[in-house]
Amino acid sequence: MEYWELAIVLLAAIVPSLIYLAWIRNSELYNRERWGRVLSVYLFGAVVSIMAALLLESVAIAVLYTPGSLLSETLWDIEFDYATYEIIILAVVIAPLVEEWTKGWGVMAVRNRIREPEDGLIYGAAAGLGFAATENIFYNSAALLSGLDVFLSTALLRAVTSTLLHASASAVLGYGISRKFLLGMQGVRMSWLPYYLAAVLLHAVFNGFAVLSEVVEEDLIVLLGLAAALVLAVGMFLWLRRSVQVMDRG
Repeated sequence: MEYWELAIVLLAAIVPSLIYLAWIRNSELYNRERWGRVLSVYLFGAVVSIMAALLLESVAIAVLYTPGSLLSETLWDIEFDYATYEIIILAVVIAPLVEEWTKGWGVMAVRNRIREPEDGLIYGAAAGLGFAATENIFYNSAALLSGLDVFLSTALLRAVTSTLLHASASAVLGYGISRKFLLGMQGVRMSWLPYYLAAVLLHAVFNGFAVLSEVVEEDLIVLLGLAAALVLAVGMFLWLRRSVQVMDRG
């Protein structure tokens, strides 16, 4: 890859995520989070969270293919396309469970800095956007090898779908972490687990829509899936921004 191609890949992957990060962070008018802390969580998601996710997903995949495991001996024998099962399990089950967990680490790392419930939304979004930036580098690099037109469509689509989804899903978990921490200071016990499961479900539904092109051949269904993924990602991100604004005024 030439230097100019690398520069284009990096800009296409990172710039949209930073724009979204500024938009969410600046949605809070009072007691805004310091840029240093927000960017530290962004970098945590871009480096630590995604590296941990890749490692854990690799382990999970290895377990699935281990001779004698439930999936290798039972699930794969069902009369259904093998590749379809593989895509569904990786995209709809493993990826959401692992990635939402590792992105949550970024919020946990700054939990002592949380002062308001909306702080969890902001830090969660920061972790998700950092994760998405690095992930987009991988996808955009692969797309560029197939041609400039494929790269442009991939970069644009991911900028308005998966990038926003990563931010919103992580924000849900971040909010749960902030509530647990703040209520815990008041002696109230609660768990962030329901928020984690909600983030996983959101991520799984999005991925399910996104991979329809890999498991069905009907063009209409594929287009509807992409449209649904777009609506879900954009809608959740707008909900995220609105939630920060409402909580900030309260």
